[in-house]
Amino acid sequence: MNCFALPLLAAAMAGLACAAQPPQPTTVEVFANMATLVAAPPAPAYKLQVYRLDVMALIEQQLSQGLPGVEADALAHLQRMEGQIRRKYQAHIVNAANGMTMAIHYKLDRLPAVVINRQAVIYGVPDVDKALAIYQQQSGGRP
Repeated sequence: MNCFALPLLAAAMAGLACAAQPPQPTTVEVFANMATLVAAPPAPAYKLQVYRLDVMALIEQQLSQGLPGVEADALAHLQRMEGQIRRKYQAHIVNAANGMTMAIHYKLDRLPAVVINRQAVIYGVPDVDKALAIYQQQSGGRP
């Protein structure tokens, strides 16, 4: 065998092995409801986003507590507190709206769902590390 053939063959085999591996995650999105405990690493090497799709119901419940029984009084109370309410809930509302938009885009049909690299979907696993392990084993789920 030629002395150059062996290194070239080894390099070709390494290339085939690398091609079979799924790409490393750059983006991980978790879609869950408030009742689901999502386990996520504290400082991942990828962009991680957790969407709580039912947070609006929780916000509505919190805002309804302690409101006056008369509708006009309740409306006046909410108008007085509008700035405080916006500061407290705006990020949660934006997160839920963005999450719903992305869930529709990905055609997710159940929760929890972990979307990896905007292509692979792992259902039923709210632990990000476990979902990534499944992704690595199966080369991803369905888009």
